[in-house]
Amino acid sequence: MEEKNNNKKNIRHPLRTPRRFRLSFINENTFNEVWTLKFTGPKIIAAVAFVIFAIGCMAATIIVLTPIRTLLPGYLKKEQRQENIVNAMRVDSLSEIVKTNNAYMKNLADVLNPSSAPAKQSIPKAEIAALPPDSLLPPSENEKMFVRRFEEAERFNLKIKSPAAADGIAFFAPVNGATTEAPRNSATEVTLIAPKEAAICSIYGGTVIGTYTTLNRGTTAIVQHPNGFISKYSGIATPFAVTGDKVEAGSVIGLAGNGENTKGSLISIELWNNGTALNPRDYIPF
Repeated sequence: MEEKNNNKKNIRHPLRTPRRFRLSFINENTFNEVWTLKFTGPKIIAAVAFVIFAIGCMAATIIVLTPIRTLLPGYLKKEQRQENIVNAMRVDSLSEIVKTNNAYMKNLADVLNPSSAPAKQSIPKAEIAALPPDSLLPPSENEKMFVRRFEEAERFNLKIKSPAAADGIAFFAPVNGATTEAPRNSATEVTLIAPKEAAICSIYGGTVIGTYTTLNRGTTAIVQHPNGFISKYSGIATPFAVTGDKVEAGSVIGLAGNGENTKGSLISIELWNNGTALNPRDYIPF
């Protein structure tokens, strides 16, 4: 019996002994232990509990001492949260209004000062870069100069740029029954001989961006259209439209006079696209 009890004690003794763990760092060149850490199971549990406690304390400190606590559900009152939402919506609305006003001012500056508006390139640089090279040799200086001159020439080529901008636009006749046999005709201006008190119509829908009166030509109206087009009507005797009015294609913007000569009144028509004067005969039916 005593021998059996001793065997049981010998068996139970290792189980009651706490397990020990050892973490060693070994130098790969000399295979010597550089640093050794010994710990037991209870120490591991205590270390993990301490780390969790430290993280909890850090999170609580951040929440209490920083504005992040306002994001917690239930922290703010219902009225304060509703007020914050309304203020955020007002800020977004004001931002959109500022963007719209800036775009309007930039567009107005380009219209009043066409020379400051950037010229559009007829051939995008991305398309030129995507073309496969003709050889493995880099382009020479003469080739670069030729490409640069070609781009500068095509940039202001109205035969390529203007018809593309006028695609899908059908301009309206400005004056019905008028003739173009007038002494003021030029490459960028058409002077019509309109019947007495004839209606002067907008060639396309848009917005009246300016009206002014001169002694020689009477009242002049300027209308901005889509795709960068602007039409100008000079010689109006009785204006109907003022700055800021929205007009449609064929809308009457004024009347011609009683006649500067025996045939009728002189009405001058001009057409511009992105600050470049065009020939109205190429786009407007007279």
